[in-house]
Amino acid sequence: MVHTWHASDHAFRALLAVGFVVGCLWFLRPTTSELEKRTLTTFPEFSWASLADGSFTSQVGLWYSDTFPFRDQLMAANRVLKAGYGIQTSTQMVGEQVQADDIPEEGSEPEEPTAREVATLPDNYTADDIQADIQGQVMQGLYVKDGAAYSAYGFSQDNAEAYAAAINGAQEKLGDDHEVFSILIPNNSGALLSDDELAAMGGSDQGQAISYIYSLMDPRVKAVATYDTLREHNDEYIYFRTDHHWTALGAYYVYRNWCDSKGVTPHELDQFEELDLPGFLGSFYSELQLDSMKANPDTVEAYIPMGTNDMVFTDTDGKDWDWHVIQDIRDWASSSYYLTFIGGDRPWSHIHNPQMDDGSSCVVVKESYGNCFVPWLVDHYEDVYVIDFRYATVDVVDYMQENDIQDLIVINNITIATGGSVPAKIASIL
Repeated sequence: MVHTWHASDHAFRALLAVGFVVGCLWFLRPTTSELEKRTLTTFPEFSWASLADGSFTSQVGLWYSDTFPFRDQLMAANRVLKAGYGIQTSTQMVGEQVQADDIPEEGSEPEEPTAREVATLPDNYTADDIQADIQGQVMQGLYVKDGAAYSAYGFSQDNAEAYAAAINGAQEKLGDDHEVFSILIPNNSGALLSDDELAAMGGSDQGQAISYIYSLMDPRVKAVATYDTLREHNDEYIYFRTDHHWTALGAYYVYRNWCDSKGVTPHELDQFEELDLPGFLGSFYSELQLDSMKANPDTVEAYIPMGTNDMVFTDTDGKDWDWHVIQDIRDWASSSYYLTFIGGDRPWSHIHNPQMDDGSSCVVVKESYGNCFVPWLVDHYEDVYVIDFRYATVDVVDYMQENDIQDLIVINNITIATGGSVPAKIASIL
Protein backbone atom coordinates (compact mmCIF):
# COMPACT_ATOMS: atom_id res chain seq x y z
CA MET A 1 0.00 0.00 0.00
CA VAL A 2 2.85 2.39 0.89
CA HIS A 3 4.61 1.59 -2.38
CA THR A 4 1.40 2.25 -4.30
CA TRP A 5 0.96 5.65 -2.59
CA HIS A 6 4.57 6.61 -3.33
CA ALA A 7 4.15 5.59 -6.97
CA SER A 8 1.01 7.70 -7.29
CA ASP A 9 2.73 10.64 -5.59
CA HIS A 10 5.69 10.43 -7.96
CA ALA A 11 3.38 10.20 -10.97
CA PHE A 12 1.43 13.25 -9.80
CA ARG A 13 4.64 15.26 -9.26
CA ALA A 14 5.88 14.23 -12.69
CA LEU A 15 2.61 15.34 -14.26
CA LEU A 16 2.89 18.73 -12.55
CA ALA A 17 6.47 19.10 -13.78
CA VAL A 18 5.46 18.29 -17.35
CA GLY A 19 2.62 20.80 -17.13
CA PHE A 20 5.00 23.49 -15.86
CA VAL A 21 7.49 22.85 -18.65
CA VAL A 22 4.79 22.88 -21.34
CA GLY A 23 3.37 26.09 -19.88
CA CYS A 24 6.74 27.79 -20.28
CA LEU A 25 6.99 27.00 -24.00
CA TRP A 26 6.04 30.34 -25.52
CA PHE A 27 6.15 29.08 -29.12
CA LEU A 28 3.36 26.59 -28.33
CA ARG A 29 1.00 29.24 -26.98
CA PRO A 30 -1.99 29.80 -29.27
CA THR A 31 -3.18 33.28 -30.27
CA THR A 32 -6.72 32.28 -31.30
CA SER A 33 -9.25 29.68 -30.20
CA GLU A 34 -11.10 27.82 -32.93
CA LEU A 35 -13.28 26.24 -30.25
CA GLU A 36 -14.43 29.57 -28.80
CA LYS A 37 -14.19 31.60 -32.06
CA ARG A 38 -12.16 34.41 -30.49
CA THR A 39 -8.75 35.99 -30.26
CA LEU A 40 -7.01 35.01 -27.04
CA THR A 41 -5.53 37.41 -24.51
CA THR A 42 -2.34 39.09 -25.70
CA PHE A 43 0.77 39.60 -23.59
CA PRO A 44 0.45 43.03 -21.91
CA GLU A 45 2.69 45.96 -22.71
CA PHE A 46 5.03 46.68 -19.82
CA SER A 47 5.13 50.00 -17.99
CA TRP A 48 6.41 50.94 -14.56
CA ALA A 49 3.00 52.38 -13.69
CA SER A 50 1.19 49.12 -14.51
CA LEU A 51 3.80 47.18 -12.52
CA ALA A 52 3.36 49.47 -9.53
CA ASP A 53 -0.45 49.24 -9.43
CA GLY A 54 -0.44 45.47 -9.97
CA SER A 55 -2.31 45.52 -13.28
CA PHE A 56 0.68 44.23 -15.27
CA THR A 57 1.06 41.06 -13.21
CA SER A 58 -2.70 40.57 -13.26
CA GLN A 59 -2.73 40.79 -17.06
CA VAL A 60 0.23 38.41 -17.32
CA GLY A 61 -1.70 35.92 -15.21
CA LEU A 62 -4.75 36.26 -17.48
CA TRP A 63 -2.57 35.84 -20.59
CA TYR A 64 -0.86 32.78 -19.08
CA SER A 65 -4.11 30.98 -18.27
CA ASP A 66 -5.89 32.00 -21.49
CA THR A 67 -3.12 30.89 -23.88
CA PHE A 68 -2.00 27.63 -22.30
CA PRO A 69 -0.57 25.27 -24.97
CA PHE A 70 -3.11 22.83 -26.44
CA ARG A 71 -5.97 24.69 -24.68
CA ASP A 72 -8.58 23.77 -27.33
CA GLN A 73 -7.59 20.11 -27.25
CA LEU A 74 -7.67 20.06 -23.44
CA MET A 75 -11.07 21.79 -23.35
CA ALA A 76 -12.49 19.32 -25.87
CA ALA A 77 -11.15 16.39 -23.84
CA ASN A 78 -12.71 17.85 -20.70
CA ARG A 79 -16.10 18.00 -22.38
CA VAL A 80 -15.79 14.36 -23.44
CA LEU A 81 -15.03 13.38 -19.84
CA LYS A 82 -18.00 15.38 -18.54
CA ALA A 83 -20.29 13.74 -21.07
CA GLY A 84 -19.14 10.35 -19.81
CA TYR A 85 -20.60 10.97 -16.36
CA GLY A 86 -24.18 10.74 -17.57
CA ILE A 87 -26.59 10.72 -20.49
CA GLN A 88 -27.29 14.11 -22.07
CA THR A 89 -31.02 14.80 -22.23
CA SER A 90 -32.82 16.83 -24.86
CA THR A 91 -33.59 19.52 -22.25
CA GLN A 92 -31.07 20.74 -19.69
CA MET A 93 -29.63 23.79 -17.95
CA VAL A 94 -25.92 24.55 -18.33
CA GLY A 95 -24.32 26.90 -15.81
CA GLU A 96 -25.89 28.82 -12.97
CA GLN A 97 -29.01 30.96 -13.03
CA VAL A 98 -28.16 34.59 -13.74
CA GLN A 99 -28.41 37.18 -10.99
CA ALA A 100 -30.61 40.18 -11.70
CA ASP A 101 -31.96 43.41 -10.25
CA ASP A 102 -35.67 44.15 -10.18
CA ILE A 103 -36.80 46.15 -13.20
CA PRO A 104 -38.36 49.49 -12.14
CA GLU A 105 -41.50 50.93 -13.66
CA GLU A 106 -40.93 52.70 -16.97
CA GLY A 107 -39.58 56.21 -16.53
CA SER A 108 -38.93 55.91 -12.80
CA GLU A 109 -35.78 57.56 -11.49
CA PRO A 110 -33.18 55.92 -9.20
CA GLU A 111 -33.27 56.96 -5.55
CA GLU A 112 -29.56 57.80 -5.45
CA PRO A 113 -26.78 58.51 -7.96
CA THR A 114 -25.70 55.43 -9.93
CA ALA A 115 -23.64 54.62 -12.99
CA ARG A 116 -26.18 56.56 -15.02
CA GLU A 117 -24.41 59.79 -14.13
CA VAL A 118 -20.84 58.63 -14.64
CA ALA A 119 -19.67 55.49 -16.45
CA THR A 120 -15.91 54.99 -16.39
CA LEU A 121 -13.71 52.14 -17.51
CA PRO A 122 -11.22 50.39 -15.22
CA ASP A 123 -7.59 51.45 -15.63
CA ASN A 124 -5.68 49.74 -18.47
CA TYR A 125 -8.89 48.25 -19.88
CA THR A 126 -8.28 46.44 -23.19
CA ALA A 127 -10.26 44.87 -26.03
CA ASP A 128 -9.26 41.47 -24.60
CA ASP A 129 -10.92 42.41 -21.31
CA ILE A 130 -14.17 43.49 -22.93
CA GLN A 131 -14.25 40.41 -25.17
CA ALA A 132 -13.82 38.14 -22.14
CA ASP A 133 -16.56 40.13 -20.40
CA ILE A 134 -18.93 39.65 -23.32
CA GLN A 135 -18.10 35.95 -23.66
CA GLY A 136 -18.99 35.41 -20.02
CA GLN A 137 -22.28 37.28 -20.37
CA VAL A 138 -23.38 35.34 -23.45
CA MET A 139 -22.49 31.87 -22.16
CA GLN A 140 -23.83 32.06 -18.62
CA GLY A 141 -27.06 30.28 -17.77
CA LEU A 142 -27.73 28.40 -21.02
CA TYR A 143 -30.96 26.48 -21.51
CA VAL A 144 -30.61 23.60 -23.98
CA LYS A 145 -33.65 22.18 -25.72
CA ASP A 146 -33.83 19.80 -28.70
CA GLY A 147 -30.41 20.67 -30.12
CA ALA A 148 -30.68 24.43 -29.59
CA ALA A 149 -29.27 26.63 -26.82
CA TYR A 150 -30.78 29.78 -25.34
CA SER A 151 -29.06 32.54 -23.34
CA ALA A 152 -30.51 33.85 -20.09
CA TYR A 153 -30.63 37.57 -19.36
CA GLY A 154 -30.12 39.35 -16.03
CA PHE A 155 -31.12 42.99 -15.70
CA SER A 156 -28.61 45.39 -14.10
CA GLN A 157 -30.03 48.71 -12.90
CA ASP A 158 -26.74 50.61 -13.03
CA ASN A 159 -25.72 49.26 -16.43
CA ALA A 160 -29.14 49.89 -17.96
CA GLU A 161 -29.02 53.51 -16.82
CA ALA A 162 -25.42 53.92 -17.96
CA TYR A 163 -26.28 52.60 -21.43
CA ALA A 164 -29.21 54.99 -21.79
CA ALA A 165 -27.08 57.85 -20.49
CA ALA A 166 -24.37 57.16 -23.11
CA ILE A 167 -26.88 57.46 -25.94
CA ASN A 168 -28.53 60.51 -24.36
CA GLY A 169 -25.12 62.16 -24.15
CA ALA A 170 -24.55 61.61 -27.86
CA GLN A 171 -27.96 63.08 -28.70
CA GLU A 172 -27.28 66.11 -26.51
CA LYS A 173 -23.92 66.78 -28.17
CA LEU A 174 -25.23 66.21 -31.71
CA GLY A 175 -28.32 68.36 -31.23
CA ASP A 176 -31.52 68.45 -33.25
CA ASP A 177 -29.77 68.47 -36.64
CA HIS A 178 -28.87 64.78 -36.28
CA GLU A 179 -31.06 61.72 -35.82
CA VAL A 180 -30.02 59.19 -33.16
CA PHE A 181 -31.50 55.68 -33.29
CA SER A 182 -31.32 53.12 -30.47
CA ILE A 183 -31.90 49.48 -31.35
CA LEU A 184 -31.79 47.03 -28.43
CA ILE A 185 -32.17 43.39 -29.50
CA PRO A 186 -33.45 40.67 -27.16
CA ASN A 187 -31.40 37.49 -27.08
CA ASN A 188 -32.90 34.29 -28.45
CA SER A 189 -34.58 33.15 -25.23
CA GLY A 190 -36.58 36.38 -24.95
CA ALA A 191 -37.77 36.16 -28.54
CA LEU A 192 -38.36 32.42 -28.90
CA LEU A 193 -39.19 30.67 -25.62
CA SER A 194 -42.59 30.32 -24.01
CA ASP A 195 -43.46 32.19 -20.82
CA ASP A 196 -43.29 28.94 -18.82
CA GLU A 197 -39.81 28.13 -20.16
CA LEU A 198 -38.59 31.65 -19.43
CA ALA A 199 -39.94 31.44 -15.89
CA ALA A 200 -38.17 28.12 -15.30
CA MET A 201 -34.99 29.47 -16.82
CA GLY A 202 -34.88 32.46 -14.47
CA GLY A 203 -33.45 35.88 -15.18
CA SER A 204 -35.31 39.00 -16.28
CA ASP A 205 -38.12 39.87 -18.66
CA GLN A 206 -36.34 41.23 -21.73
CA GLY A 207 -39.35 43.03 -23.13
CA GLN A 208 -39.84 44.86 -19.84
CA ALA A 209 -36.12 45.65 -19.63
CA ILE A 210 -35.97 47.08 -23.16
CA SER A 211 -39.06 49.21 -22.51
CA TYR A 212 -37.56 50.54 -19.28
CA ILE A 213 -34.22 51.40 -20.90
CA TYR A 214 -36.01 53.12 -23.79
CA SER A 215 -38.06 55.12 -21.26
CA LEU A 216 -34.82 56.55 -19.84
CA MET A 217 -33.72 57.91 -23.21
CA ASP A 218 -33.97 61.49 -24.42
CA PRO A 219 -37.34 61.94 -26.22
CA ARG A 220 -35.39 62.95 -29.33
CA VAL A 221 -33.74 59.49 -29.51
CA LYS A 222 -35.68 57.26 -31.87
CA ALA A 223 -36.10 53.98 -29.98
CA VAL A 224 -36.75 51.26 -32.55
CA ALA A 225 -39.23 48.53 -31.61
CA THR A 226 -37.71 45.05 -31.48
CA TYR A 227 -39.12 42.73 -28.83
CA ASP A 228 -42.78 42.44 -29.82
CA THR A 229 -41.90 42.22 -33.52
CA LEU A 230 -39.49 39.34 -33.00
CA ARG A 231 -41.97 37.54 -30.71
CA GLU A 232 -44.56 37.86 -33.48
CA HIS A 233 -42.19 36.10 -35.90
CA ASN A 234 -40.81 33.49 -33.48
CA ASP A 235 -42.09 30.62 -35.61
CA GLU A 236 -39.66 31.70 -38.33
CA TYR A 237 -35.89 31.29 -38.65
CA ILE A 238 -34.93 34.52 -36.86
CA TYR A 239 -32.20 33.15 -34.53
CA PHE A 240 -29.63 30.40 -34.98
CA ARG A 241 -29.90 27.17 -32.98
CA THR A 242 -26.18 26.53 -32.51
CA ASP A 243 -25.02 30.15 -32.21
CA HIS A 244 -25.96 33.13 -30.03
CA HIS A 245 -26.64 35.56 -32.91
CA TRP A 246 -29.88 36.37 -34.68
CA THR A 247 -30.23 35.66 -38.40
CA ALA A 248 -30.46 38.10 -41.29
CA LEU A 249 -34.22 37.42 -41.38
CA GLY A 250 -34.57 38.48 -37.74
CA ALA A 251 -32.56 41.61 -38.53
CA TYR A 252 -34.80 42.25 -41.54
CA TYR A 253 -37.96 42.49 -39.44
CA VAL A 254 -36.29 45.01 -37.13
CA TYR A 255 -34.94 46.87 -40.19
CA ARG A 256 -38.55 47.39 -41.28
CA ASN A 257 -39.26 48.99 -37.90
CA TRP A 258 -36.19 51.18 -38.33
CA CYS A 259 -37.58 52.29 -41.70
CA ASP A 260 -40.78 53.37 -39.94
CA SER A 261 -38.75 55.40 -37.45
CA LYS A 262 -36.63 56.90 -40.23
CA GLY A 263 -39.58 57.61 -42.51
CA VAL A 264 -38.27 55.62 -45.49
CA THR A 265 -39.79 52.76 -47.48
CA PRO A 266 -38.31 49.33 -46.69
CA HIS A 267 -37.23 47.02 -49.48
CA GLU A 268 -38.82 43.60 -49.85
CA LEU A 269 -36.85 40.40 -49.36
CA ASP A 270 -37.45 39.21 -52.92
CA GLN A 271 -35.61 42.27 -54.26
CA PHE A 272 -32.29 40.94 -52.96
CA GLU A 273 -29.96 38.23 -54.22
CA GLU A 274 -29.60 35.57 -51.50
CA LEU A 275 -26.43 33.71 -50.51
CA ASP A 276 -26.82 30.58 -48.35
CA LEU A 277 -24.04 28.95 -46.32
CA PRO A 278 -25.27 25.61 -44.90
CA GLY A 279 -23.53 23.54 -42.22
CA PHE A 280 -22.90 26.37 -39.73
CA LEU A 281 -22.06 25.30 -36.17
CA GLY A 282 -21.61 28.39 -34.03
CA SER A 283 -20.65 29.56 -30.55
CA PHE A 284 -23.12 27.42 -28.59
CA TYR A 285 -21.88 24.30 -30.34
CA SER A 286 -18.27 25.31 -29.67
CA GLU A 287 -19.12 25.65 -25.98
CA LEU A 288 -21.30 22.54 -25.56
CA GLN A 289 -20.16 20.12 -28.31
CA LEU A 290 -23.59 18.43 -28.38
CA ASP A 291 -24.26 15.68 -30.91
CA SER A 292 -27.84 16.95 -31.25
CA MET A 293 -26.47 20.28 -32.53
CA LYS A 294 -23.93 18.69 -34.82
CA ALA A 295 -26.68 16.57 -36.39
CA ASN A 296 -28.79 19.66 -37.13
CA PRO A 297 -26.49 22.56 -38.09
CA ASP A 298 -27.64 26.03 -39.04
CA THR A 299 -27.68 27.74 -42.42
CA VAL A 300 -26.42 31.31 -42.67
CA GLU A 301 -28.73 33.16 -45.06
CA ALA A 302 -27.40 36.49 -46.34
CA TYR A 303 -28.93 39.10 -48.66
CA ILE A 304 -26.67 41.13 -50.95
CA PRO A 305 -27.43 44.89 -51.06
CA MET A 306 -28.62 46.23 -54.41
CA GLY A 307 -26.66 49.51 -54.46
CA THR A 308 -23.22 48.00 -53.87
CA ASN A 309 -21.56 45.00 -52.31
CA ASP A 310 -18.18 46.73 -51.97
CA MET A 311 -16.72 47.96 -48.71
CA VAL A 312 -13.41 48.71 -47.00
CA PHE A 313 -12.54 47.70 -43.46
CA THR A 314 -9.60 48.55 -41.22
CA ASP A 315 -8.20 45.73 -39.09
CA THR A 316 -6.73 45.97 -35.58
CA ASP A 317 -3.27 46.55 -37.07
CA GLY A 318 -4.50 49.60 -38.97
CA LYS A 319 -4.40 47.92 -42.38
CA ASP A 320 -7.19 48.61 -44.91
CA TRP A 321 -8.82 45.74 -46.79
CA ASP A 322 -11.09 45.85 -49.85
CA TRP A 323 -13.95 43.49 -49.01
CA HIS A 324 -17.61 42.76 -49.62
CA VAL A 325 -20.65 43.59 -47.52
CA ILE A 326 -21.71 39.97 -48.07
CA GLN A 327 -18.61 37.87 -48.68
CA ASP A 328 -18.90 34.40 -50.19
CA ILE A 329 -16.84 32.30 -47.73
CA ARG A 330 -18.09 28.83 -48.60
CA ASP A 331 -14.50 27.63 -48.81
CA TRP A 332 -13.81 28.75 -45.21
CA ALA A 333 -14.36 26.63 -42.11
CA SER A 334 -18.12 26.32 -41.61
CA SER A 335 -17.76 27.50 -37.99
CA SER A 336 -16.82 30.95 -39.33
CA TYR A 337 -19.79 31.47 -41.65
CA TYR A 338 -21.23 34.38 -39.61
CA LEU A 339 -18.20 36.31 -40.89
CA THR A 340 -19.97 36.57 -44.24
CA PHE A 341 -21.56 39.76 -42.85
CA ILE A 342 -19.32 42.88 -43.30
CA GLY A 343 -16.12 40.91 -42.69
CA GLY A 344 -16.91 40.24 -39.03
CA ASP A 345 -15.92 42.42 -36.09
CA ARG A 346 -13.65 45.21 -37.32
CA PRO A 347 -12.71 48.46 -35.61
CA TRP A 348 -13.77 50.54 -38.61
CA SER A 349 -15.58 49.94 -41.91
CA HIS A 350 -16.87 52.14 -44.72
CA ILE A 351 -19.48 51.33 -47.37
CA HIS A 352 -19.95 53.83 -50.20
CA ASN A 353 -23.08 53.36 -52.31
CA PRO A 354 -22.48 54.87 -55.79
CA GLN A 355 -26.20 54.60 -56.59
CA MET A 356 -26.86 57.42 -54.10
CA ASP A 357 -25.67 61.02 -54.52
CA ASP A 358 -27.67 62.90 -51.88
CA GLY A 359 -24.90 63.07 -49.26
CA SER A 360 -26.87 60.86 -46.85
CA SER A 361 -24.71 59.09 -44.28
CA CYS A 362 -24.76 57.30 -40.95
CA VAL A 363 -22.47 55.83 -38.32
CA VAL A 364 -23.40 52.44 -36.85
CA VAL A 365 -22.00 51.64 -33.39
CA LYS A 366 -22.35 47.94 -32.67
CA GLU A 367 -21.03 44.59 -31.54
CA SER A 368 -21.45 41.44 -33.62
CA TYR A 369 -25.26 41.53 -33.47
CA GLY A 370 -25.06 44.57 -35.74
CA ASN A 371 -23.15 42.72 -38.45
CA CYS A 372 -26.17 41.22 -40.21
CA PHE A 373 -28.19 44.43 -39.73
CA VAL A 374 -25.76 46.73 -41.55
CA PRO A 375 -26.39 45.23 -45.04
CA TRP A 376 -30.05 46.32 -44.83
CA LEU A 377 -28.93 49.96 -44.43
CA VAL A 378 -26.72 50.12 -47.52
CA ASP A 379 -29.50 50.97 -49.98
CA HIS A 380 -30.70 53.91 -47.86
CA TYR A 381 -27.44 55.89 -47.55
CA GLU A 382 -24.67 57.15 -49.76
CA ASP A 383 -22.15 56.34 -47.01
CA VAL A 384 -22.38 53.93 -44.10
CA TYR A 385 -19.61 53.96 -41.47
CA VAL A 386 -19.43 51.05 -39.02
CA ILE A 387 -17.65 51.15 -35.67
CA ASP A 388 -17.25 48.15 -33.37
CA PHE A 389 -17.09 49.73 -29.91
CA ARG A 390 -14.87 46.93 -28.56
CA TYR A 391 -11.92 47.97 -30.70
CA ALA A 392 -12.60 51.61 -31.54
CA THR A 393 -10.93 54.64 -29.96
CA VAL A 394 -12.42 57.33 -32.21
CA ASP A 395 -14.69 60.00 -30.73
CA VAL A 396 -17.85 59.21 -32.70
CA VAL A 397 -19.64 62.51 -32.13
CA ASP A 398 -16.59 64.57 -33.12
CA TYR A 399 -16.15 62.45 -36.25
CA MET A 400 -19.79 62.91 -37.23
CA GLN A 401 -19.64 66.67 -36.75
CA GLU A 402 -16.34 67.05 -38.61
CA ASN A 403 -17.57 64.99 -41.58
CA ASP A 404 -21.17 66.16 -41.69
CA ILE A 405 -22.63 62.71 -41.00
CA GLN A 406 -26.37 62.90 -40.30
CA ASP A 407 -27.44 59.76 -38.43
CA LEU A 408 -26.14 57.74 -35.49
CA ILE A 409 -27.45 54.17 -35.12
CA VAL A 410 -26.53 52.31 -31.93
CA ILE A 411 -27.50 48.63 -32.21
CA ASN A 412 -26.65 45.94 -29.67
CA ASN A 413 -27.93 42.78 -28.07
CA ILE A 414 -29.38 43.61 -24.65
CA THR A 415 -27.28 41.00 -22.81
CA ILE A 416 -24.08 42.50 -24.18
CA ALA A 417 -25.15 46.15 -24.16
CA THR A 418 -26.00 46.21 -20.45
CA GLY A 419 -23.41 43.74 -19.19
CA GLY A 420 -20.10 44.28 -17.40
CA SER A 421 -18.15 47.32 -18.54
CA VAL A 422 -19.80 47.58 -21.97
CA PRO A 423 -21.90 50.69 -21.20
CA ALA A 424 -18.79 52.49 -19.97
CA LYS A 425 -16.90 51.49 -23.13
CA ILE A 426 -19.71 52.75 -25.34
CA ALA A 427 -19.86 55.99 -23.34
CA SER A 428 -16.11 56.44 -23.85
CA ILE A 429 -16.52 56.79 -27.64
CA LEU A 430 -19.84 58.64 -27.85
